[in-house]
Amino acid sequence: MKSILDPTFRYTSSANTDLRKTFARIRRETRRQSQSTSVRDEADPVKKVTPIFRGQRPAA
Repeated sequence: MKSILDPTFRYTSSANTDLRKTFARIRRETRRQSQSTSVRDEADPVKKVTPIFRGQRPAA
């Protein structure tokens, strides 16, 4: 997220905002990010689930 103080920030009034283009851009970025994440997950598998032990301490 750019700051309003960032020199590259460009204000666009709501009257000049095309919501279709904005949401299409967000979908593209999300899709691109999820594709890069899935490629990384396949290359380097990492445990993302930690077992929960009730009343017991896990073996060290």
